[in-house]
Amino acid sequence: MLEVHVNYPNDAEAQSAARMAVEKRLAAAANIHGAIQSHYWWNGAMQSEGEVPVVFKTSEASVDALMAFIARSHSYQTPSIIVHRPDRATAPYLAWVERETHQAAP
Repeated sequence: MLEVHVNYPNDAEAQSAARMAVEKRLAAAANIHGAIQSHYWWNGAMQSEGEVPVVFKTSEASVDALMAFIARSHSYQTPSIIVHRPDRATAPYLAWVERETHQAAP
């Protein structure tokens, strides 16, 4: 199982991406967190913007397709798409993620 962390510019885009990724079975689940404030450099200037983080739960087999979907559908020119491998997770949860991301989308 892998976690894919992505920040979105607003709740509507985060909700849409999360729902579509799960509907397409690219992710077994997507957790949308509360709004955060981000500070970063972009085009030579310091930026401060509100963002909405999403954590997608996916499998090794689906991670590349999920990352491609996020990159295609994200409104940012260069979205942060960061993949983490959890140190541990329960066996039933790991099995559930694998099962849900390997089913054909309805």
